[in-house]
Amino acid sequence: MLQNCRKYKVLVFIVLIFSVNLVKAQSNSKIQQQFDKAMQFYNLRDYDSAKNEIEKIRKKNPRFVDAILLLSDIYHDLKSSDLEISTLETAIEYSKNPLIYLRLGKAYHSTGEYEKALVNYERYLDNQELSESRTAEINRDILSCRFAIDAVKHPVDFNPLRLSDSVNSNTHEYWPSVSLDRSRLVFTRLVHQASGLPQEDFFISEADSGGWRKAIPITGINTNENEGAQALSPNGRLLFFTACNRPEGFGSCDIYYSVYNGNNWGIPKNAGGTVNSSGWDAQPSVTSDNRFLYFSSNRAGGRGKKDIWRTELLEIQENGILRWGIPKNLGDSINSPGDEISPFIHPNNKSLYFGSDFYPGMGGMDLFYAEIKWDGTFTQHKNIGYPINTFSNEQGLNISADGTTAYFASAREPRFGLDIYAFQLPPEVRPDPVSYVKAKITDNETGAILQAGIELINLSSDSLVYRKEKADENGEVLLCLPLNANYAFNVSEKGYLFYSRSFQLNELKTVGKPVNIDIRLDKIKPGAEMNLYNIYFETDSFRILPPSEPELQKLVLFFKNNHGLNVEIQGHTDNTGTPQHNLELSWHRAQSVVDYLVSGGIEASRLKSKGYGETKPVASNENEEGKRLNRRTTVKIGAF
Repeated sequence: MLQNCRKYKVLVFIVLIFSVNLVKAQSNSKIQQQFDKAMQFYNLRDYDSAKNEIEKIRKKNPRFVDAILLLSDIYHDLKSSDLEISTLETAIEYSKNPLIYLRLGKAYHSTGEYEKALVNYERYLDNQELSESRTAEINRDILSCRFAIDAVKHPVDFNPLRLSDSVNSNTHEYWPSVSLDRSRLVFTRLVHQASGLPQEDFFISEADSGGWRKAIPITGINTNENEGAQALSPNGRLLFFTACNRPEGFGSCDIYYSVYNGNNWGIPKNAGGTVNSSGWDAQPSVTSDNRFLYFSSNRAGGRGKKDIWRTELLEIQENGILRWGIPKNLGDSINSPGDEISPFIHPNNKSLYFGSDFYPGMGGMDLFYAEIKWDGTFTQHKNIGYPINTFSNEQGLNISADGTTAYFASAREPRFGLDIYAFQLPPEVRPDPVSYVKAKITDNETGAILQAGIELINLSSDSLVYRKEKADENGEVLLCLPLNANYAFNVSEKGYLFYSRSFQLNELKTVGKPVNIDIRLDKIKPGAEMNLYNIYFETDSFRILPPSEPELQKLVLFFKNNHGLNVEIQGHTDNTGTPQHNLELSWHRAQSVVDYLVSGGIEASRLKSKGYGETKPVASNENEEGKRLNRRTTVKIGAF
């Protein structure tokens, strides 16, 4: 009897265990079904329904880690970082899966909590064997956290000021581009429409004595499609921009350009199949001499996902089409296995600013700075510092000609959305400043506008770099003058004497006042004179120096284009030395110019030399600038 009783108890115990396990299995099966349902909602981006299913699961089993991790995924997608972190912290209580440490590290990193991110990255490395590539990735994150911790302890000066409401509005404004003389600001605005989705358009604001005037849309470029990520050339006459998915495009996004004639913007043109690829080509920036175009692209042959490339302008064809050289990758000193985007080349044509998500930084996309060296390679890139860079994405920087003021977009006041701000760039990442010459060209007698040709020649370069422009429909031109070089500046128009001037910037370290000139050209007629300032002689000698070659060649061409013209070539000096010595020196210098012209094929019978020494000054001899202006060669028409 006792034995039968024991058998019965054992049987009941087995039945109970089986029943409990059966109920538990059924419960787990139901929870798994609910989880699968939650996953379906998640994949459909129906986050509310997914969260409802997860709540049901957690009421039955609060320790069901997969549901907790799915909830953290939802918060991640919704950019609810605090909720994502708290959910992951809950998950780590129930599971020691090392991947949770990684996700916590990423989440803390994305909110700028670098100390906590560092702890979790190190825990992840310590708790499992990783592949070489994954180890390198985590070590890069650790390096960024350590960089960020130190950067926060050593912030750079940063006091951004929101531009006025004439520029910013209650919608998003971003990607500012400022002309060399800060007279023109172009930016992208997100325009809300009565029907349909908002779209990106370009707006422009002109500056006056009161600041920025009310921004207006740019007619002729804006369409019913999106236009964005633009770059205004420093002279304000070329606008490069990005447009995507257009019928004439070569890839997903292409670079386009429009030319300003002084009054209107021309119909945009695709930059062509040399610049644009079958991939993504965007975010252009142009050098101040319009010679090189920098841009970001994911085209084949790069070093990472998106790289920065550069292409050279080879020709402006008669139909206005720009012909470009084959783009070149900027190489390992700039590009990485990650993304490099939003290049900005300063008007000094050597200081490059760009965004990268790969190099040690504050998180997301940071802004970096590098300079082109003499051999065309770049210096080691440098993070421009905290709090300019943050755990968010920074891009779209634009910097003034003098190198002090930077413009960017920020959502510092959420009620306004993205707005355009200006701030003083820290000295340690400032570019070398540039000056500029702004000229208006007219007929000296009638005041009529002249669309004359302009040449700017770098006399400090072995290659004597030429910059050729033509004045716009208002007779105006704006040219950049990087420091640490001397320049010859010439203006010429058929039927007129040409204008000559020199800019001596070789010894300058800081920018003075930009040069604004009203150039009044004289028609070729007896008695008219032109002063030439780019014919150089050895000190106290009449030996012509090599930098004089461009000006002398231009003078030879002038005589060949004006047959039968007789002139007096005059030499002038400052008041250094005795009057008699200066008189003799000036004659010899004038004769040296005559000899050069004769050697260039100009008939000697058309030329006469005469020295005037210091007797005809055009400026005061009391200062160096005045003396420089008095040392000149003058061509006088029909003098004999």
